[in-house]
Amino acid sequence: MLDLSIIIATRNEQEYIGNTLRFLRKCIDEAERHGIRSELIIVDSSEDETLKIARQYTDKAFYYPIKGVSKARNYGSRIAKGKVLAFMDGDTCLINPETLIKAYEYFRNPKIACVLTFCRSLNPELTLFQKLFYAYDEFFIRACEFLPLLIKFYTRGDLVLIRKDIFESVNGFNEEINVLEYTDLLNKVMKHGKIRVLPIPVYETSRRLHKWGLKTHYKYWIMAFICFYFSRSAFLQIYPLIR
Repeated sequence: MLDLSIIIATRNEQEYIGNTLRFLRKCIDEAERHGIRSELIIVDSSEDETLKIARQYTDKAFYYPIKGVSKARNYGSRIAKGKVLAFMDGDTCLINPETLIKAYEYFRNPKIACVLTFCRSLNPELTLFQKLFYAYDEFFIRACEFLPLLIKFYTRGDLVLIRKDIFESVNGFNEEINVLEYTDLLNKVMKHGKIRVLPIPVYETSRRLHKWGLKTHYKYWIMAFICFYFSRSAFLQIYPLIR
């Protein structure tokens, strides 16, 4: 059995996936040098060249015709051979080559069920309010680690690692939802072990923030969060596509 299975569900990511996988391959190679055996699984539902690009980096890139990110991630988990599953977004970059090593080290402790990350932007020209958005996001995710019973667990899913046996015991992602699906998963996982926040950021393109702007971004985020925790229903069934 492998140590780590990295699963990326993609849809029309041809503009970003090559950069994501270049950084990821460096992290995988560095982890291999530290004795962490990994596999990279791409589950793609695209109409563009994403799958063709992905196959330059892994022989485990599969076309998945069923739409739905939760379904695609669960499919990837079923064919994964790692003891720990790592889920990533298609535009997430692991700039620090030791990211996977540091994350996997947490699982030496059998009480750790999950490790998640906070995210920063690849764009060096953010406005002050955009910088504050990322600062607040990081603060909230870190606070979840210390106040889980009060605010539960939240992450945007840029990089989340979960023990496979625990992931399977909670039946993976809820395939009926594609918004706050990570929040739903984490609040089931926390009953099976501790969740830790990796003190190393990952980086994203900020494409949704740039497309929507701060006002719309916060509207969707706050309403989705309120609806999820107070009515257990989704404010949106799926985020509007921004590709």
